[in-house]
Amino acid sequence: MNIMAKQPHYGTTAKVFHWLLVALLIVQYPLGKLMPHIHRGMTPGDAMTFHISFGIAILALMVLRLFWRITHPVAPARSLPPWQRLISEAVHWLLYALVFATTTTGWIFASERGWSISLFSAVPFPMLPTEGSLLANAIGKWHGTMEWTLLLVIGAHVAAAMAHTFIFRDRIMQRMLPEKPMLVRSRRLKPEVVAMKPAQQSRAG
Repeated sequence: MNIMAKQPHYGTTAKVFHWLLVALLIVQYPLGKLMPHIHRGMTPGDAMTFHISFGIAILALMVLRLFWRITHPVAPARSLPPWQRLISEAVHWLLYALVFATTTTGWIFASERGWSISLFSAVPFPMLPTEGSLLANAIGKWHGTMEWTLLLVIGAHVAAAMAHTFIFRDRIMQRMLPEKPMLVRSRRLKPEVVAMKPAQQSRAG
């Protein structure tokens, strides 16, 4: 089996990556708003520590998600017209790029200010060698812009999913939802089995 061949549906692993990222981003944005005013020389508090930690977790998960998407590509839904397939593919890659841009600029932002970076105050992470750098300062200032841009693209992505679900009703959203187990009712099968027995006996006779 060629794992690089495009699959018709998203597998369980891709769905888990997707919804974990959704959960982390839902927590991350409010944390960003709860942080105190940031100024040079300040000591990061709990809100900042959690914000950085969730950012690291999102970056790590996105790396895994991207690797999985490359090695297990999924074909666009055949029910979509070509222009919608193109837009869908472009939006997905734009989301990946914005998540990487937002998290890395945040890492640069923290490193440029000399803040210690760790995952939930337990696992230390290296600071990027950018402390006091004018270039890093300029890049770090783009962090807020990247956050809002990512939020807008996520909003458009969600709006499109809702349109497919409630307006077009084409089950595009189902590709990323957990699959419902198929229930086989034996009572419906019994009459068929019984009905086949006389035919099988008549053939034998």
